[in-house]
Order: sequence, then structure tokens, then C-alpha cells
Amino acid sequence: MYAIAVSVVACLRGGTRVDVAWNLDPGVTPRFDPNEAVAITPGGGRLGELLSGALDSRLVEVAAAKPSSGRVIDIECDTIEASQLGVDPGTHLRLLIAPAASLPAALWDHLLERDRIGLTCHLDGTTMTDAVLMPVAGAVQASVAVSEDAVVTVWSPRCTLLVMGGGAMAGAVADTGEFMGWNVVAMPGPDAAVGLAATLSPIDGVVVVGHDIEATGRVLQAALGSRVGYIGSLGPEAVRSARDDWLAYRGVTDTTRISSPAGISIGAKAPREVGIAVVADMIAQHASSTR
Repeated sequence: MYAIAVSVVACLRGGTRVDVAWNLDPGVTPRFDPNEAVAITPGGGRLGELLSGALDSRLVEVAAAKPSSGRVIDIECDTIEASQLGVDPGTHLRLLIAPAASLPAALWDHLLERDRIGLTCHLDGTTMTDAVLMPVAGAVQASVAVSEDAVVTVWSPRCTLLVMGGGAMAGAVADTGEFMGWNVVAMPGPDAAVGLAATLSPIDGVVVVGHDIEATGRVLQAALGSRVGYIGSLGPEAVRSARDDWLAYRGVTDTTRISSPAGISIGAKAPREVGIAVVADMIAQHASSTR
């Protein structure tokens, strides 16, 4: 749901109808992610991804009828859909599809901020009668629970770790982030990394690796201008110092948010040791900022 929040808000502000759908059946498909959702716009446009797009055509048909309220739908997978999903033909899946405008407006604010948030959709049969936000405290994981009269969904954002650079050190940091279950984006060059770094949130992190001062400096500059929670710089001391000079020349003199060198002090030297140290440092900083 986080992935479509910006687009949904843009549609709502522009007066464009948009319907959103998410999966209600954990355990039926090989991979269930409660955070997955798809937004459907008039004409069948789709934003985001749900169940690898296997049921998108069905959802477009439902949205085309322009229902005034949300509802739970039951889809029996045909042979092609079942093959895409890795289930047996005839498998039934339940999804909730609702006009975005029928959900609390504050929901989208929370999703834009990447807050952990819950939503209770009350049902009369399969029809959604109302939807109410519920605060979620602690480290509650994303989940969906369905009863006869309600669907309770908790959305919990996954941390994104952007690793810009190449080589064994960058690979080890990325591998360790993936081991943690994070959304790891590894990019060898700065162009796309600069754009992503500028959009990250306080639960996310950016780590730059390499000797290219301009490439790594551009990503650090974008990260410092964002709300990202962790910024790390790896490389020899001379390279890291040159990055500071590069930033200062461009008016960026406050680099206190950059962990340089990245990683907690455990005497790490081998790439895997460095990966563990960097990810541990990011976890520690996040925990400290949320106390």
C-alpha cells in the first residue's frame, strides 16, 4: 500500500476516481505480503503490484462497475492465473477492493509518512459499511485478519537500504540487508540512486561505497537533503575526506548525519564483517531515534 500512496493521493486531489485492492488470504499463495496493493484508475490503468498482476484483469472489471463502497470479492483462479500464482487451478482467493475515497483520508497521510497503521473495514455480508483507522504501537508486523463482520489490516513498512557503488564491500552490505528482510536496492551508478535517495524516509538508509568522489558525493548530497534515517560512507579516509570537500564546495558543510566510516566499531575488515557492522550501525541509530 505504501508503494501506491503517492499516486492515489494525486488522483484524489485531482478528482480522479481510483480503486484500491489488497489480498485477504495469507497462506494460500506461496508468497503473501500484506503491504502489497494495486490501484486501478478509469480505463484500466494500474499502479503498484498485487499477486504479480495475475488477477489485475478481474479487478479492472470490478472497478469498471464503479461501486460506491468497498467489497470483498472471491476469485476462483483459472489455469493461467493459477500458473502465475503457483497454486492449483480452482483455488479461491479473497480480495478487498474499495474506492480510495471511501477509506479514511488520514490513511493516506500515514502511508505517505510510512507510518505503521491499521485499518478496520466493517462488513455487511461482503459489502464494506465503513472503514476506521486504528493506531498500531510497537513492532507489530503487517497482517490481515478476516472475520464475518470485519477485515482488519495492519500495514507495516519495510526498511529500504540503498547501496550505491560496486565491489565486495557494497555486495556484503547489500547481502546483509537482504538477510534482514529489508528492501535492498543496489545501484552501481549515481543517476538513479540520487533520485531514490531524495525520497527515502527516517526508517531507511543510504550507504555509498567507492572511490568516485563525484558519484558518491552526489548521492550523499541527495541523502542529506532528504529525511532518510541513516547515511553511511565507506572507503579509505582520504576518499571520505575528499567527499567532504566536494560537498563543502557545493555549500553542504553540515555532514554530521553521515556515518563515516559507516559501521559500528567491531574491528571489521573482511567484506562480510563490514556488512554486519554497517547494518548493525543502521539498526542502532534507528532504535536510538525512536526511543
